[in-house]
Amino acid sequence: MKLILLLVFMFPAFNFPNENLEKINTSVFDWEKMKVEKTKSGERRQILEGKTNVFDYFEIHVTTLSPGNAPHGSHVHADMEELIIVKEGLVEQSINSDKKILGPGSVVLALPGDDHGLRNAGDTEASYYIIRWKTNQKNKLIQTEKTGSSDFYNWEDIEFQPTAKGGKRQFMDRPTVLLENLEMHVTTLNEGIMSHEEHVHANEEIILVIKGEVEESIDGIPHRLGPGSLIFLTDNVPHGIKNAGKRQCEYFAFKWK
Repeated sequence: MKLILLLVFMFPAFNFPNENLEKINTSVFDWEKMKVEKTKSGERRQILEGKTNVFDYFEIHVTTLSPGNAPHGSHVHADMEELIIVKEGLVEQSINSDKKILGPGSVVLALPGDDHGLRNAGDTEASYYIIRWKTNQKNKLIQTEKTGSSDFYNWEDIEFQPTAKGGKRQFMDRPTVLLENLEMHVTTLNEGIMSHEEHVHANEEIILVIKGEVEESIDGIPHRLGPGSLIFLTDNVPHGIKNAGKRQCEYFAFKWK
């Protein structure tokens, strides 16, 4: 059995988050309205930062890198997990001694204790989402056979499964060090199709639009959004989604517990 004990003093702290933050409520973030901050290596769009019903700390931002640039050196999170989702361009992602070139739609899961880094590996700008979280499970920071390890999820390797409404790509449905389960997939909807009527569930959820236009209904209020836009849904909030454009739409949906 793989067993890696993660001792905090073994790993340098990186960008330790401000934990004195407000709770995040259900929110909609339109890509076209996100504030753009110029950086030395490109751009940054801060989406949200705070606490949720599950997470003591939760943060999402988008980084855009100019060709050949990296936001920082490789680093380790001692008590935090991170998802990287490539929006556009090509990135070289490293996890410990492994490196992969990943394109749009690809995902990386970095668990506590694993050294990871990223750079723009193409000749155009590259953009990617960073989604990271902490819980109060600081006494359980171990990777085991049960929790699995950090991993790459290349868009090109994820099987497309046709459905009557369009299709689905299942990225992950697995435990992590900090979560009992993390489920993540991409839904494809044909023109004019509704994925489902408004419903509620006991899990927090994120919808990330990657293609076309959607209309997300939240407690009866419609929100029309295009590529790059993100929706954070707290548990037990009525919500539903449909294709609001003239072609297929695609979006990530992921939940955790």
